[in-house]
Amino acid sequence: MKRLKPMITPQYRLIWGCSLLFSVLFNLSFFKHFIDAFPLSEGNIGFALSALILLIAVHALFFSLLAGRYFTKAILIAGFFIGASAAYFAWTYGVVVDTTMLQNMLQTDTAEAFGLLSTQLVLVVAAFAVLPAVLIYRASLHYQSLFIEIRAKIISVMLAIVVIMLALLAYSANYASFFREYKSVRYYSAPLFPIYSVGKYFKGNHSDLLKPAAEMENVSPDAKIVHTTKDAHQLIVLIVGETGRADHFSLNGYSRQTNPKLTQRKGVISFSNMTSCGTSTAVSVPCMFSSDSRKQFSSDSIYDKLNALDTLSMNKVAVLWRDNNSTSKGVAKRVEYQSFKSPDTNTVCDPECRDTGMLIGLDDYVSQHPDQDIVIVLHSMGSHGPEYYKRYPAKFEHYTPVCKSNQLDKCSSEEIINAYDNTILYTDHFIDQSIEWLDTYSKHYRTALLYMSDHGESLGEDDIYLHGMPYAFAPEVQKHVAAIAWLSDSSPFKAQEVMKNKDRPFSQDNFYCSVLSLLEVQTKTCPSGASIFTTPQQ
Repeated sequence: MKRLKPMITPQYRLIWGCSLLFSVLFNLSFFKHFIDAFPLSEGNIGFALSALILLIAVHALFFSLLAGRYFTKAILIAGFFIGASAAYFAWTYGVVVDTTMLQNMLQTDTAEAFGLLSTQLVLVVAAFAVLPAVLIYRASLHYQSLFIEIRAKIISVMLAIVVIMLALLAYSANYASFFREYKSVRYYSAPLFPIYSVGKYFKGNHSDLLKPAAEMENVSPDAKIVHTTKDAHQLIVLIVGETGRADHFSLNGYSRQTNPKLTQRKGVISFSNMTSCGTSTAVSVPCMFSSDSRKQFSSDSIYDKLNALDTLSMNKVAVLWRDNNSTSKGVAKRVEYQSFKSPDTNTVCDPECRDTGMLIGLDDYVSQHPDQDIVIVLHSMGSHGPEYYKRYPAKFEHYTPVCKSNQLDKCSSEEIINAYDNTILYTDHFIDQSIEWLDTYSKHYRTALLYMSDHGESLGEDDIYLHGMPYAFAPEVQKHVAAIAWLSDSSPFKAQEVMKNKDRPFSQDNFYCSVLSLLEVQTKTCPSGASIFTTPQQ
């Protein structure tokens, strides 16, 4: 080793030193989950130490391969910023920074992004990213000749490979179990996994390739509207909910009365066994409106295939998307879109713009399309965290005390749940107000409403908060979502019949065909039973 030291130039010594810091400072969550899987009390101390050595060597291998005279410092500084940020969110909220989380972060708006900022985050980044960045920037690396630096790179890479192999061989049986059965633990390693996720995200990101409808695959070319009643058009409201977990809706048996208004309203059906397509808005919303199933859906689907709104629009249905959330995620690119995130358009702001504001002015839209079927999509802010207390007007703060911080780990479980349940109370009010407005047209239109939350939410169970966990190991509460329908007497579907489906297992795979069925669209894309409104005997 003494003979190797002078052959490893300063930049590679810096890389090994930083790799040690990366592995120790940014992997507390990794080792917490690692030790949960392999308890130290069961003789796994040596295995845990080998895992630390393995992490150091893997980091050293990665950064040694990327190292170069002009960017070694830059990539190490980036490593500290990525590692510090990822470690903070993993430790504070129990979330991992994978491609889905990155997509959600990059597609969120400024207000939502600021909702995640905190003094603690600033302090963590300052201490574990800014300070190391300054020290790295000021470090003198004394670069050698090209030959010496290449030799040093080869030695550093080979040394890392040898260390990795020795660590794996020393505990081969343990690692076989770890890699086979505990894949989720690896997602907490930082900064390597977030860096890998960044590369994977941008490699597959085609957000600049949105095409006109004529250039996209029409998945339902045979779609046509077959009205059973010819003297009335359809008027349908679709509410895309945000972060509504099914088990906190009293309609589904929750002990608290979080749905006082919908409980009293005739024609309401709550589908208590609905599973989401993803655990984030960026995945679930495009997937919901796609004809692809969850297993078929990919990020490319939104750019290559027409969705449910496109199919309706091509059948002369007037489609309007109003958004009080972070955009339609590409779903509404080819239909009329209106943002209701600011007081410029939303007249119900205090100062947060409320979901009920999206109902104002809809009469004008209906009057402008007197001879068409109409679909109005309302993308709500719902229960978006972590600042649940901001998601409802003061008069809806029924459950107290509430968490009034974005650092959920600093609040009690009672405070978090109280704040979240208040958001469900307001969601109940918003859906009820939407039905109230819609029902005024029931004499002249065949009216119906469908509310579907995009994903659920973790409220601190097992020290996990928010959402966005990789689907394969996300908690059930992030995937079990609220889904509610209201059917008027004029609807082609009868609430009494559809009520038979309320406890049947459905998923957002059924959303595409359910929406089309509300408009009485027939297509081979939707076989019998694909709609949540079709009972088995139908």
